[in-house]
Amino acid sequence: MRYLIHNHPAFPGLLSKEELHLLVERSSLARGDLCTDTLTSRDHTVGEAISGMRPPRASTAARMDRPAYQEFRADSPHDVETPVPEDIDDDEEAEDEPVEEALRYAESGELILYFTHPAWLSYAKTLFLCLLLFIAAAMLITIDAAYALICAALSFATFLWIAVARSCRDYLVTEERVEVIWGLWGRSSNEVRICDIRSIDVREHGLKGLLGIGTLDVSSAANTGIEVCFYDIRRAHEVKQIIRQLQRGDEAP
Repeated sequence: MRYLIHNHPAFPGLLSKEELHLLVERSSLARGDLCTDTLTSRDHTVGEAISGMRPPRASTAARMDRPAYQEFRADSPHDVETPVPEDIDDDEEAEDEPVEEALRYAESGELILYFTHPAWLSYAKTLFLCLLLFIAAAMLITIDAAYALICAALSFATFLWIAVARSCRDYLVTEERVEVIWGLWGRSSNEVRICDIRSIDVREHGLKGLLGIGTLDVSSAANTGIEVCFYDIRRAHEVKQIIRQLQRGDEAP
């Protein structure tokens, strides 16, 4: 959710771009109404915000699953308060109330169904080197403190490099696309639309495969090669099922 409608009592909360499109189709909003993009703090008309986008998927309307008398309220189903009987005290309410997981949205307003980085074991050799340096530092502490400090610094620098390298590669699946983003200073990306996906391959080998770590390759009908590769991720087969459900038009978990 990222768009806030100006001075509209029926929509006091945040709306996604797809919800704006649906509300315009249902004549609940006009294209000339003003809204604020909360990510950039800029004002746009609703027409500018939804310009050029395709009609939302049927799942978007399903997410707005509300009774007819509150169909166009801006709060999501997760935000609707459930009446609590007066005879239940605050402590009991706090214990019984389920905790809803926060929904994440991409900059384009699409709901992110899956997001991860490469698994730590993707850097197994470098992690092993980091461990050896740490052990060497522990052994040298009683012999030569200077060498022990050097080994400890190298071990820390190696671990920091792994953490940075891992965080610089993002894998995500939204309702519309599968995308890989990489880079530290400049961010590059490859993506394939869900409707264009031709094949999804999962490869698991050796010890990593036994630990549930695999590589997911996605290609489209427009290219014979692999266009998006999720390298060394956990539960690769589950991610494949999420994409297949989106292709069938089912609600992804």
